[in-house]
Amino acid sequence: LNSNSNKAYGSIHTTNFKSFRVLYRYSAKEEDDNDGENCSFDEAVALFNERAYYKCHDCLESLWYTAEEPTRTLIHGVLQCAVGFYHLFNQNHKGAMMELGEGLGKLRKMNLRSGPFHEFENEISAALEFIYRTQIELAACADDICLAMDQSERSYQLLGDYAAGQQLYHLESDHNQIMYIVFDPQRSYGSDDKSIKVKLPTLNATEEHLMACK
Repeated sequence: LNSNSNKAYGSIHTTNFKSFRVLYRYSAKEEDDNDGENCSFDEAVALFNERAYYKCHDCLESLWYTAEEPTRTLIHGVLQCAVGFYHLFNQNHKGAMMELGEGLGKLRKMNLRSGPFHEFENEISAALEFIYRTQIELAACADDICLAMDQSERSYQLLGDYAAGQQLYHLESDHNQIMYIVFDPQRSYGSDDKSIKVKLPTLNATEEHLMACK
């Protein structure tokens, strides 16, 4: 993301971490309140890569409560990315961008230059850029009139809750079983726009990598 988009994301991210459980909780039937207890970081990584994002959130939250800096910030960043993808695939696109932006900010705060967390940061950055750009392209044009929208705070605000509840993104794998997020507005709007995609971020870190960041 460029400096303008960083400013936009940073200025509106006011979500309180402690409110995640209230705002994004599944129903009691779907999730047990104790699911995240006694969970390891390796288990959380496996859940993230299996796209079990809410369970990953619970697992990481239990680790976050007892962690010390700087690993606390790193865990929090990964957690918010998990929440972001949970939102994205439940048609809350604005919530996805906000949480991924918050998570990316915490990953960047670690100032990592190599290793699996740095690779994860780069993939999250690419995914967030992709979501933001596709949302702008969809929201900016209607009835043959296109607004001049760029990656600025004003453009982000104009998006609002545009296309909330619409299935604009789905997952596809290639011949190497690499998973991609595909933007396909045709599914919801009958648009002629060509589908575009970005790699779905995965995390290839272990408990040892986490401890090495202390």
